[in-house]
Amino acid sequence: MQALNLINQYQGLIFDMDGTLIDTMPSHAKAWVKVGEYFGYPFQGDVMYRFAGASVHTIALETMKKYGMPLEQVDEVVEMKRRFGRELLKSEARLLPAADIVKHFFNRKPMALGTGSLRPITDMLLNRLDLKHYFNAVVTSEDVAAHKPAPDTFLRCAQLIEVEAERCLVFEDADLGVQAGLAAGMDVFDVRIGRIVRDC
Repeated sequence: MQALNLINQYQGLIFDMDGTLIDTMPSHAKAWVKVGEYFGYPFQGDVMYRFAGASVHTIALETMKKYGMPLEQVDEVVEMKRRFGRELLKSEARLLPAADIVKHFFNRKPMALGTGSLRPITDMLLNRLDLKHYFNAVVTSEDVAAHKPAPDTFLRCAQLIEVEAERCLVFEDADLGVQAGLAAGMDVFDVRIGRIVRDC
């Protein structure tokens, strides 16, 4: 209850998707392993967790560097990751506790989703888990030029829900996302530690 009272002080709420609102990270990790098997490299999900919140292209490049795969194949790697990931997410994705906060504040505060995922994947997950109608705006990786840790995703969310950035609270589960929220001038609820962090 105390957490809800703290959250209630903000005019707009913005949620990250992967790992914050929906439990997708294990599926993404499995997809990276499958991509590695497909190309003959021992890919793991470790790089993905280190760069959580970044675009799949960035994660692909960092993964390929770590495991010694030629970088000119990055487009093929990204395509296979999306293919494997989509199939795993269809059957494995589940809601996380942050979804209860979304439901609690539905029709009480404007809310947006700000994710580094592609629009088709985002729509598929929101529709499958019956979440789409809760949000006044959805911003995906295709909607901004600079991805997390840049603040663009969250600033665009604030613009679309018509709330000043400093009056928004971002919910995040990753260092890059926390950095993006703070860079946008917003407070951030870090779901990993269950408390609000502010830029000093």
